[in-house]
Amino acid sequence: MLLPALSRAKEKSRQTYCLNNLKQMGIAIFVYADDNNDRIPPPEYDPDRFPGIGPYNSYLLYGWGGTVGRPAEPKLAVNLGLLYIGNYLSTPGVFYCPSSRQTKDLRVVFEKKYFESAKVPWPMYAVDGQVNMTYMYFPQTDVPSKKDSEAKLGWTQVASKSTQLSSQRSIVTDLIYTWGTLAHTSNKNPYGLNVLWGDGHVKFSTTKAAFDQKLWGGTGANPTTETPGDNPTKWRTIVSYLRP
Repeated sequence: MLLPALSRAKEKSRQTYCLNNLKQMGIAIFVYADDNNDRIPPPEYDPDRFPGIGPYNSYLLYGWGGTVGRPAEPKLAVNLGLLYIGNYLSTPGVFYCPSSRQTKDLRVVFEKKYFESAKVPWPMYAVDGQVNMTYMYFPQTDVPSKKDSEAKLGWTQVASKSTQLSSQRSIVTDLIYTWGTLAHTSNKNPYGLNVLWGDGHVKFSTTKAAFDQKLWGGTGANPTTETPGDNPTKWRTIVSYLRP
């Protein structure tokens, strides 16, 4: 009986640490906006600006084009990476959830240890010449999508300013990639996501509709065309369902 209780206590502690990461991100985003005429860091995943782009772009800190094993270049910083190079967030660990888990055979990696080495400190390019985080940046408004087909699904437009954000919509979430890489679990079963909401508050979300396994393409860790990290329709539907 002691081991399950200890495991739950450890996970609760990690979940709280993760929420604190998100809170720091929220403060930094709003300070950034205050310094930039209300504009927040432009999201790399913005289907209105970049049609056909995939949701995997939302976990980038430094975008494509780097040399694997080399230090990341400030000019390639994207999303919340702009907060790091702008000194709004100076601690690399804030971009990584301590509950994040991935199998060793997963090609795309997320944990901090993969983006540093004995010779090259964080941030270091890995995977396809990028630096990833274990969170996803996709700031939403409350304004329905410009496309009727998307609006009917409950999708909304992407925010570019802090005044467009909504307390009922997310800015940053835990990694939404595959069911098997969801960070927070109970008895090995995922049960929710930590979220930074548009008014700056943070809260664990367990919105039932968002955790329908049909939206996740099964319970495995490896991505397919049916898992949300590589399926824009499923990913945006999951995010649109999330509520505080």
